[in-house]
Amino acid sequence: VVDLSSSTLNFQLLENPQVSLQQCAMRFGPQVVRSIFEKLAEKNATATFEVVNLSDNLIGDEGARYLQAGFAGNKCLKQLLLPRAGLTAPGMHAIGDLLGDCASLEEIVLSSNVCDAEGVKGDFDKGLKKNKTLKSLYLAGCRLGDEGVASLCPGALSTHPALQHVSLGYNRLEHGAAASLNRMLATNKALRYLDLSGNALGPQGAKELVQGLKENKGKLQKLSLAQNTIRLEGTKALVDFFTS
Repeated sequence: VVDLSSSTLNFQLLENPQVSLQQCAMRFGPQVVRSIFEKLAEKNATATFEVVNLSDNLIGDEGARYLQAGFAGNKCLKQLLLPRAGLTAPGMHAIGDLLGDCASLEEIVLSSNVCDAEGVKGDFDKGLKKNKTLKSLYLAGCRLGDEGVASLCPGALSTHPALQHVSLGYNRLEHGAAASLNRMLATNKALRYLDLSGNALGPQGAKELVQGLKENKGKLQKLSLAQNTIRLEGTKALVDFFTS
């Protein structure tokens, strides 16, 4: 039973310590998302959820489109959790439209949806540019590669006025991504935490990032480069910068 008047919609069963092993294996699909908005329409009501947690449910691209349509113009939704939800590029584009239409969203988790670079181009980038309220964006493990970062960084990630935390970990980024990241660091004055863990920037990428950090002029407060094989050469370049 779903309370349509609640501030929280939570279909993530794993965080309940009393859940059974059988329930842990359950996954809801796009029909669940559709039915929620159909029930609201029957009552001539709009969604008042502030938190929507669909983590680990296979809503896929179809479910993403239902979310986009259901939350269009919504002024309540603040947190949308969609990691491991089976989204590909079309689903990410639908979420981009949601980002542009929802004037209250502060945090969105899209990690581990394998959308490749195409997923963050087009409508996703346009929606993120239009959005003015988002504070945290999680895109870890989406297989964006250097191409995906090259699409996001010069546009939405450079100009967003409120975005404080961006996670790009485990996205197969190599040293070529550093140039794109530097353009973002040079112009984005809101960003405070950038997570680049689990990529392959290497020593060259670490050294190139120093230039972006210089141009950022201390606005960024936390940078994660864990598991990037930056070795002694890259470590020394960063240490010299932070201790100079």
